[in-house]
Amino acid sequence: MKIEFRTYNNFQSTIFDLISGKRETKQTLALGYLLSNDISFLNKFLKLKAIKEKINFGKLERYSKIIISTELNSNLNKRIDIAISFLLNDLPYKALIIEAKSIGVNVSVKNVKNQIEKYIKNETFPDLEGFELTGCILTKNKLIINSDNLISISWDEIIELLSKQNGLAKDYLKFLSNINGTMKFYEKEVYSIPAGDSNKYQYNYPFIYECPNTSSYIPKKKPLYVTFRMKEGIMEKLFGIDDIIVFNPYRDFNTFIKNPKYSDKIKKRIKDYCDDFWGEGKYDDNEKQFFILSLENIIELKHKPRPKKNNVARIYYTLAEILSGKKHIEKDKN
Repeated sequence: MKIEFRTYNNFQSTIFDLISGKRETKQTLALGYLLSNDISFLNKFLKLKAIKEKINFGKLERYSKIIISTELNSNLNKRIDIAISFLLNDLPYKALIIEAKSIGVNVSVKNVKNQIEKYIKNETFPDLEGFELTGCILTKNKLIINSDNLISISWDEIIELLSKQNGLAKDYLKFLSNINGTMKFYEKEVYSIPAGDSNKYQYNYPFIYECPNTSSYIPKKKPLYVTFRMKEGIMEKLFGIDDIIVFNPYRDFNTFIKNPKYSDKIKKRIKDYCDDFWGEGKYDDNEKQFFILSLENIIELKHKPRPKKNNVARIYYTLAEILSGKKHIEKDKN
């Protein structure tokens, strides 16, 4: 006989569906619970490349205690999303404090960096007194951060880890997959950007699209493809998106170049773009999104579709609508 648990009419519910709180809080509370109850996942999490390069915790068996706290309060009513504290011989040793932003939204590098740096410098968290603190920012897109005591990891890396696990980790992956915008197949498929005559860097080497990391320029959901609307709104190609990298090219370019997470080819493409667009040594001093367009995943739109009414807005389309063969296409209403 099989017994199945459901809650709020959800099919195959898990313990994570019992966690209360708003969406972002639920994600971090559930992640903290997983880290504290699955030592295999905790070990793999701490061995993520970005974390291990900054702070090597070694074998977990060496610690007399590991405390994983969620929603950790300060004396000033501030809260840390997740704190992983390590004690050696029952004495404070090191602690990793994690500021996690919702899996479905983009963030400002500057704002989240300032937030977590205040936590590290602030002496208002009694439970972290005596620990050597390192900050970890967990966000939707990969961030480039110029800092000695901050680490950036993405939800994609967490999902990749979860996909290789069973048990509780697998349940957490199911929990995340029910959040709109989590997995690639849940996201908006095609992101259409007004371009006019501007296609120099997208239709040719270095195949980079760059824009501000602010308000209307930030995709609501991470798209699978991007297309550029030329004159009269005509769309000629779909470009697969290999990555979206967010950083300030003036302040953080050297940090980006030194980051082993990115290949030399990607680094060269972004450098060549920056050198040509702004001029070497004259890079823009604002946060930018760099869309790394695929060199292989390019679809020619021979029927040259266009919106029924062209404007300067950024529009989402389903892949099926784009490839339908229609000359005039409808935007995604979801």
